[in-house]
Amino acid sequence: MKFLEKYDFTQEDIEELIDSTPKKIMNGLKKSQDLVEANLGYLKDLGIKTYVDIFLNFPDMFFMDHSNFKEMLDKYEKDSLVEKLNANFRLIEFL
Repeated sequence: MKFLEKYDFTQEDIEELIDSTPKKIMNGLKKSQDLVEANLGYLKDLGIKTYVDIFLNFPDMFFMDHSNFKEMLDKYEKDSLVEKLNANFRLIEFL
């Protein structure tokens, strides 16, 4: 999970992920690293500052095909989406 450091995850964030995520999901994250990175990068590039919290709380969301992940977010007005997710990252589960 060293690749997460590129996305400003701290060692504590990575340890939290490892400790709180089922092994099956952890294995999937490792196997799907390119997809996970594409989706993380997209959130970060949008300006969503809570992307680390989103990932730590909803790691299975990052298995979503990148085009579907992008489409899920692109149907909302960007500034409003960024503002809302930066204020409350848990709203991502309702998109």
